[in-house]
Amino acid sequence: MMADIRVKDAVYGAVSKDSTRKCQSMDASTALQKAIDANQGIVRIDNQNLGFDPSPGNWKHLIAVVNRDDGNYYFACKEGQTVDFNSGGKPST
Repeated sequence: MMADIRVKDAVYGAVSKDSTRKCQSMDASTALQKAIDANQGIVRIDNQNLGFDPSPGNWKHLIAVVNRDDGNYYFACKEGQTVDFNSGGKPST
């Protein structure tokens, strides 16, 4: 059975490779919550599941804090990885 998972905060993006070195990111909280709900907590981290590409041509990363029944957990992963938000993550202290 899937844990009750609530996304507290999620950011998806990258630092551009060009000479500007700008951070190009987006608040992915709502999109991640929808993907978690639609996929029983198991989500492939990519532009399709998170809404759009905030940094074209660059590898993106996701940083997220989710609340499960037993507390808050932190997740960090790169684009293309599949994450099971039902388990794992680093617990908050």
